[in-house]
Amino acid sequence: MVNKNKDESVRNANVHDLREHFEFVHVIAVAIGNNCPTIEWRSWENVPGNVKKVVMDELLCKYTLDDDTNEQLMKLLYDALEGGYNRWHYEVLRNGPRPSK
Repeated sequence: MVNKNKDESVRNANVHDLREHFEFVHVIAVAIGNNCPTIEWRSWENVPGNVKKVVMDELLCKYTLDDDTNEQLMKLLYDALEGGYNRWHYEVLRNGPRPSK
């Protein structure tokens, strides 16, 4: 996976430097916040496929996957999106929706 903004491979990043991780988590949170206008879906599994695709497309505007994308990488990406959605859902339930920009 390559960050289009930094032109450096995530695989080659320092595993002890959490900045890349937090940047990636932030990009996921922004993509979900931009494209999930409602909290009616109780989990990522309940989010319609067309909404998931829009979130994934926004994420892929900032990151590209290597040509040798495999099933394990896609599972990790799906898990990251699921975790991001669950955190977002919890925050909206706890604090209420944030005003739109």
